[in-house]
Amino acid sequence: MTRRVGNLFSSKGESNSNYSIHEIDKLIETAFDYQGVPYRNGGTDEMGMDCSGLLFRVYADNNLLIPRPTYQQVLFGAPVTLHEIQSGDWLFFKTNGSSVINHVGLVTKVKSSDTIHFIHASTSKGVREDLLQAKYWMKAYVKSIRPYKNNSN
Repeated sequence: MTRRVGNLFSSKGESNSNYSIHEIDKLIETAFDYQGVPYRNGGTDEMGMDCSGLLFRVYADNNLLIPRPTYQQVLFGAPVTLHEIQSGDWLFFKTNGSSVINHVGLVTKVKSSDTIHFIHASTSKGVREDLLQAKYWMKAYVKSIRPYKNNSN
């Protein structure tokens, strides 16, 4: 399955982040392993997880270290526009009328800048994939980043 749009690859076959295509695919595959896990504030395991906990766990499962809370995750990468976005990037939101960023998701598939899928831990439905262009998510969307790479070993 093609997960990137446009000319987003270097001559070495890597995306223009510090992650290889294989690493990004593995992160996304790992995230889908948690699909259906219920939401639990502060959770990072199969018993329940929150949005930043899902990202933290997915990266830890792949021996990569990222910040745990959303307010630190939002600073852990370079900003990208929706026209530059690719699989593996992170999306940030202000949900439920929040005045601060309080939700994060991992981009899983980009068909075009108008069709961007992401996986996240929904408070009502647990870990699931959604479409960014759904009215609720577009209204809450704040920014996207291409995360830095930081091996934990």
